[in-house]
Amino acid sequence: MKKNHLLLSLGLVSVITLTACGEGADTDASVNESNDPQTEETASNENNTNEEQEEETDSDWETQVGESVETEGGLFTLIARQDQIETVETGPMTLDIPQLNVQDVKLSEDLIEFVGFEPTGIIQIDMEVSNTSDDDINFYASQATITTNTGEQLESDMWFSDHIDGEFLGQVNKSGSIYYFLTDSDLEEVESIRIMISAPNTIEDWEDVGEEVDFEVNVK
Repeated sequence: MKKNHLLLSLGLVSVITLTACGEGADTDASVNESNDPQTEETASNENNTNEEQEEETDSDWETQVGESVETEGGLFTLIARQDQIETVETGPMTLDIPQLNVQDVKLSEDLIEFVGFEPTGIIQIDMEVSNTSDDDINFYASQATITTNTGEQLESDMWFSDHIDGEFLGQVNKSGSIYYFLTDSDLEEVESIRIMISAPNTIEDWEDVGEEVDFEVNVK
């Protein structure tokens, strides 16, 4: 099951959570009539495989690219999503990103007043972070700095983002959604996001136990 934490609502730091289990409706494979039973079986298997792949792509997420969700906080439209992102490892820490998406936003007046400006869009990064060791480690994933191919450098909005930072006391896991407000970018031109996170370090003496995280995600 995947979570789609689309989108911000007016509960200040609350987020609407949409879930989808990837269980699409069953469909019957249709094949052309043939006198060769093996040909029919091969065609049927190919159709079933294509349908399963299509269902996995289309049904895993409740909100599809191009669709909009209206909340008390405004209107949010999903512009792009990448959910095929390799696991990142640094020292004893692992970082999984179930999805990174780009949203067009039309915030309510109250939310614009709270934020202090009217963003041109939002980048949402869902993170799952694990400490694979028994050691106590500091790691600040939700304080990741990102840059876009459109030239923006952004820090996460700590009011709206989940807190998955700080001490990982032994083999623990933390997860949540991190939000970045775009200020100048044309969303149609946002094609890649670079993600940078400081190296993990020991709590006792602050010695680095891994490398800085620095990688790029293509969304188009």
